[in-house]
Amino acid sequence: MVKVQKGFTLIELMIVIAIIGILAAVAVPQYSQYTKRAKYSEVKLAVSPIKSAVELCRQRNAGAADCGTTNGGINSGVTTAQLTRAASAALVGSVTLDGGATPVITAIPAAAEGFTAADTYVITATIATVAGEETIVDWVESGAGCDNGYC
Repeated sequence: MVKVQKGFTLIELMIVIAIIGILAAVAVPQYSQYTKRAKYSEVKLAVSPIKSAVELCRQRNAGAADCGTTNGGINSGVTTAQLTRAASAALVGSVTLDGGATPVITAIPAAAEGFTAADTYVITATIATVAGEETIVDWVESGAGCDNGYC
């Protein structure tokens, strides 16, 4: 009489559980980092209207060095109301602009969702002379948030 075996052996089940454990050990930290980057995009997005306003101000004023809130002229690119509005998102604590010769925009996240005020997002303009006028050709990301891998 031949006895037919049905089902899995204990070693086969243990191998499957070990494989699932290894995959989970890799996937969970990656997922956690992915969700933090997705949430940090709200902080990055907050500087977008300020960046556009600075570029527009420099273009209107033929490369004027000061397009910050202290300019106050008719062609001033950024107002304090715009900075306040940019910081009104849930995960954004504040947005500041140093509109000097090389504009620097800094966004500080609110202390929520695992972020702290130290996770700053800073973009600095790269200025070049194009057709005889100084213009912004690029923005460089930096800050502790980028160092932590959120950018």
